[in-house]
Amino acid sequence: MNSLVDGKIKDLLRNWLHYKDTDCGTVLEQINALARVAGHDLDERFANAGLGAGPEARVASRIVGRALLEQGDETPDYEIRTTLDMWLRRNRNKGR
Repeated sequence: MNSLVDGKIKDLLRNWLHYKDTDCGTVLEQINALARVAGHDLDERFANAGLGAGPEARVASRIVGRALLEQGDETPDYEIRTTLDMWLRRNRNKGR
């Protein structure tokens, strides 16, 4: 896992999506797990994975893409927020 990408994702979750610091750890763990299932590390290659990795991984890859300021965003904000809220409901809080 790339620590710079990790920090950028946490900044995106806090500043753009307005999630609490304690929720960022849970979301980041889910994104990391989906990246591993798709066969990638949490880096710019996973940001370009898209739908080939699966529906939840598509949302995770778009979050990574937005954190890295990449172009070509086909996932609506509503779907991103819905998926993140579902992850937070299903998984226990991991902290920072």
